[in-house]
Amino acid sequence: MEKYIVKVSETAEKDLEDIISYLRYNLANDIVADKYKILFKQELKYLENIAGSMPILDEELTGHKNIRKINVRNYIIFYIVDEDNSKALVLRVGHAFMDWEKFLKDE
Repeated sequence: MEKYIVKVSETAEKDLEDIISYLRYNLANDIVADKYKILFKQELKYLENIAGSMPILDEELTGHKNIRKINVRNYIIFYIVDEDNSKALVLRVGHAFMDWEKFLKDE
């Protein structure tokens, strides 16, 4: 099985930081924030194995070609794959109930 090199964009890093901060300070729950932090790390590691197998999202919805996604409980990780170089770039991370079509189009 081919492994992918997973890179996280600065924007996605900021998204992750914002999510963890929100969970920690707005919900006042360190345990939940720490669990999600671990969960995101695990899913990004898992992405090394499955990046190319996830379906490509409709370009009309995302405003971009070749965007894929994986769900992490209440959140979605959006990424693109460079098959020629076996790389995956995480573009954004957002809540599943947000207007993610607009979220990606604004990127």
